Amino acid sequence: MRLSRALSIVSLALLLVGGLAIAPRPRDVASDQTRASLGTLLDTLSPVSSARARVGGQPPPFTLPAAVGGPSTGQFRMSELLGHNPVVILFWATWCVPCQQELPFYETLYQQHRAAGLRVVGISMDNATTLTRVGPAARRLGITFDVVTDLDTRVTTQLNPRRSAPFSVWVNRAGRITWEREGFAPAEQGTIAQGITALMADGG
Repeated sequence: MRLSRALSIVSLALLLVGGLAIAPRPRDVASDQTRASLGTLLDTLSPVSSARARVGGQPPPFTLPAAVGGPSTGQFRMSELLGHNPVVILFWATWCVPCQQELPFYETLYQQHRAAGLRVVGISMDNATTLTRVGPAARRLGITFDVVTDLDTRVTTQLNPRRSAPFSVWVNRAGRITWEREGFAPAEQGTIAQGITALMADGG
């Protein structure tokens, strides 16, 4: 009887130990919620996204080809604008739904400020499979600013390594990045419009 009881206790202990060994570690829900709340707070306080925080730096003096069938032709040369014009760089793709809202909104801002020197360039992140759709898609959206392609992802890797879409970068007249932002929502239009007005007045 004692032996049977002892074996039962040992068996129970082994089951408990085995259960502990294979049971998944419970999630720390409180910690997850705290991190999420902190992320939201930081995002509210700062216009810089986690995609690539390089505000204060200079973008590369890149050259990219215009999208075939798009609103622009030839080559877009950032080197010709750095230190002279305020520039908005918009990373987008034909498969990006929010981009279809963001680009027309920036077209409106471009028309408002182009006489004062604002330049906007939309850099498509489409690959070879959808590349031919880029130019026509931009025209359908009513875009008149430069739309270029980055098939080898050289510029995207430097400024938007996470390949976020949409992703915007603002550069002031002194050639310094003043804003980097991932995503777009219609509710942000007022804030963005005010920011572009301030960008136009920022001489660096």
